[in-house]
Amino acid sequence: MIDLGLLAVFVVVSFALWREGLWAAMIMLLNLLFAASFATAWYEAVVALVRPSLASYDYLLDSLCLWGLFAIILLVLREATDRVSRTKVRFRRPVEMFGCPLVAAIAAWIMVCFTAASLHTAAVPRDLVQPTPEARMFFGLAPDRRWLQWVRGSSRAGPFARPDHAFDRDARFIIDYANRRKQLEGLPDLRVATP
Repeated sequence: MIDLGLLAVFVVVSFALWREGLWAAMIMLLNLLFAASFATAWYEAVVALVRPSLASYDYLLDSLCLWGLFAIILLVLREATDRVSRTKVRFRRPVEMFGCPLVAAIAAWIMVCFTAASLHTAAVPRDLVQPTPEARMFFGLAPDRRWLQWVRGSSRAGPFARPDHAFDRDARFIIDYANRRKQLEGLPDLRVATP
C-alpha cells in the first residue's frame, strides 16, 4: 500500500511539473530540494522548541514539524522565485520536449524520497511503514534511505550544516523511529499525558 502511495506521489508531481514547462520545473526542482533538505535537517530543532508546551502530543510532533517546516519553506521559496523570475525563459522545442519530463521526474523522485523518509516519523503502527526496519521501500529502491544519506551528508559539511551536530550521525533514523512506533502501539491512545 505504501509503495502504491509513493508511486502516486511520483506520478502526480511529475505530471504537474511537466505541464508547467521546463523553466518552471527547474525552479520547482530547486525549491523542492532546498525545502525538503532544510526541513529534514532542522525539524528536530523545531520539535525541541515546541515539545515543552505540547508534550502530550509527543508522537505527532516530529511528523507535524517536519511537514510544517517543509510546507512553509516551500511556500516562501515559491513566492520568492515567482517574484524574482516573472519572465518565463523559453527553450527550443527539442530541449523543452526532452528536458521537461526529465526535470519533472527528478523533482518527483526527490518528493518521493522525502515523503518516504517522513513516513518513518508518522504516528502509525510499526509494521505499516515497513515490515522490518531492514526492509526496502518503493519496490526495493529504498528512497527513504537515499534521502537520509543525502541529508546526512549535506548536514555535515554542506549548505544545511548544523553547527551542533550532523543529522542522523549514527545512521539510526529508521531503527529509532521503528522502535518509537513500536512504543506507540503499546499506548492506550495518542495522547501521552493529559493536561
